[in-house]
This record gives sequence, C-alpha cells and structure tokens, in this order.
Amino acid sequence: MLTIKGGRPVRVKRWPQWPVYDEREIKALEDVVRSRYWGGGVAGSGPWEAEFERRFARYHGCRYGICVANGTIALHVALLAAGIGEGDEVIVPDLTFWATGSAVLMTGATPIVVDVDPETCCLDVGKAEEAVTDKTKAIIPVYNYGTAPDMDKLVKFAKEHDLVIIEDCARGHGFMWGDKSAGSIGDMGCFSFQQGKFMTAGEGGMIVTNSEEYKEKCHAIKDCGRVRKGDKYSEGVLNWFNYRMTQFQAAVLLAQLDRFEEQLKTRQKNSEYLSKRLMEIEGITPVKVDPRLTRHQPWPYAFKYDSSFFRNTSLERFIEALNAEGIPCWRTEPPLHESLRPLKGTKAYRLYVEERDKAEERYPVSVKAYYKELVELPQNIFLATEKDMDDIAEAIIKIQKYADEL
Repeated sequence: MLTIKGGRPVRVKRWPQWPVYDEREIKALEDVVRSRYWGGGVAGSGPWEAEFERRFARYHGCRYGICVANGTIALHVALLAAGIGEGDEVIVPDLTFWATGSAVLMTGATPIVVDVDPETCCLDVGKAEEAVTDKTKAIIPVYNYGTAPDMDKLVKFAKEHDLVIIEDCARGHGFMWGDKSAGSIGDMGCFSFQQGKFMTAGEGGMIVTNSEEYKEKCHAIKDCGRVRKGDKYSEGVLNWFNYRMTQFQAAVLLAQLDRFEEQLKTRQKNSEYLSKRLMEIEGITPVKVDPRLTRHQPWPYAFKYDSSFFRNTSLERFIEALNAEGIPCWRTEPPLHESLRPLKGTKAYRLYVEERDKAEERYPVSVKAYYKELVELPQNIFLATEKDMDDIAEAIIKIQKYADEL
C-alpha cells in the first residue's frame, strides 16, 4: 500500500542536512568579529573578500573574481559591465530561475526567451540562432539540472554574431566542459551562494572573468561607482549601486570552499548512479548530462515523468505520493515566459504578458516539461550514499506498482 493511502514509507531515515558547517565556519566568523573589519571593501576588497575572490576565480580557471551581494546582482553587474542597456536584446533560456531574465530587465534591455533542448532542458542553441536580430548583444547560457547547453556550439554561434557570453553558473559551481571550467568559457561567469546552493553564506554572489576591463568595471559598478587605483576603464560608470559582499560572508565561503571538492565528487557519483537506476524504470527519464560535461553535480536533479506508465496519474499527484514515501521532490520553477514581470509598455511586456497565449507555440518543450514532466530533487540528498539513492528508485517503483491506488 502506498504511504499516501496509509502504508509504510520506503524511507524514514533523515537525509543529509544543509548547509554543512563545522568549526571552520565558526572560527572564521569569530576572526572577522575580532578584526572589526566587517563590511564590504570600499574602493578595494576587504581581506577575506580578496582571498575568496582569488581562490574561487582560480578554482574556475579565471584570473579575476568580483564578490557581490547575491547571484541576481552578479548577473546585473556583468550585464552593465558589458554595456547592455535600453534598446538591446539578450537571449535567455525559458527554463531557469527568473533572475536570469529579471537581471536583463534591470538594465533596461529586453530578455529574448528561447525554448530548451528536449534532452538537457537547457538552452537550445538552434532556437537562439533563430532569435538573433540586429539588437541582440548578449546571450546567457544557464547550467541547470546538473547539465549544460551545447557550449561548443554556443561559443561558435556567439562569435559569429559578436555576442557577449555571460554564463549563469548559479547552479554550476565546479562544472567543467571538457577541460574548461564553467565561468571561464564565455566573457564572464556569475555564481550564487544563496542558502540552497552548493556553497553558501546564506546569500552572496561572484563574477569571474579573464578580462581586466570587465573586472575593473564590475568592481566599480558594485561599489557605488568608485574607481580603483590603476583602473583605466571605469571612469563615469553608474554610481547607483552598493552591491558589496561582507567579510562575514566571504569568510564563511572560504571555509565552504575547503570542503567543496569532496562534496562535488560525492554528488556527481551519486547522481550518476541514480540516473542508471532510474533508466531501468519505464516512464522515468533522467535529464541528460552531455558527456562533454566532465564535472557536474545536480542542482536540482531532474527527471521526466511519463504519466502513461503510472495509470495516467497527474504530475502533481505523483509528486505528492513520492514525498509521502520519504523522497523530497517538487515541480520545476515556472518557465521564464510566465514568471517575468516586465513594465507595461515595453517589448518584454508585450511578449510575455500580452502574448502569453502564444507560449505553447513558441516554447513547446519547456511548456510540456513544466506542466507534465519534470520532477526535481534537492542537491543535499546527493551527499548521502548509493544505498540512499536506491531508496529513491524503490519509491518510484512502488508508486508505479500501486498506481491504481492514486
């Protein structure tokens, strides 16, 4: 009997808790308190901030890092540094957290939403090619569901059209496409350290780049327009924003970085094992990880559910039953064409509010994925063991076996 009908759940054991911390984080916070240097660096990075910028950028194959207050701000600052503004267009995927598109709106530009690849559920480069106009200035590929768009094809496409590539790595810490780190493939990479991310200080963000010009402009924009000593590029940038990260956040993130490599390996190993188990179940298809993505981890892990193999049980009811069996899961976030809230009178308002009835025609893959298919699992459960991954597979098998109870 299914748990949702009064039966015993497949799993009662607790999953690994998140965030993970130990004495390193506590000691780091104590050191910052005693230093009396608490805030974000003004006209220069603070001591913990500077060290984290250096180490995190190097870890991702970049010369420079710029700490900011969160991941949305990282995208906003990167877009401004690239000169994106009113009248410009930026290509973004439909399946992503809405910050990817909101950051574009914050610059005055228009996000041009394109459909996703049916296997990876990441940006479909073919659809991006169809969306290019003379107003297109940038593209934001997003690492999502533990996978990536076709970055080889995307880089070639961007070069052909002279587009700035800003990688949304909010869910791509430590990823590698071939021998290149996420964040180093394009012009800039933007990371988030929000509560649920692979590394966290509660909030926080980072921009990485190999461009000295972008580095200097990002530092100035996030620090109320202050131009650092030796900066040849940033005179006259906007002085509207205080987007600085505190030393408390940077200190915690340095401690998080110390254990990150081991966690990544554990998550990748367990997610690959779970995908093998789920591929054995009819009606369940893990979102594809491109084999060129040599290092990856799931945030979130996602699989496609086919209700025809579960007596046509709705996606919502399946998710309810799986949670009842002790497996935390949920639907994916609404697609960007639904979640964006642009200002009236703008092109974005016309595209994503007034013409919302055209969504199924424009974004058939993402619409189907959101309403009928995608199920997500949180990243922290992949810090468990292979035996714990078996519980996920067995819970789905159980639901399929007793689907007539639903």
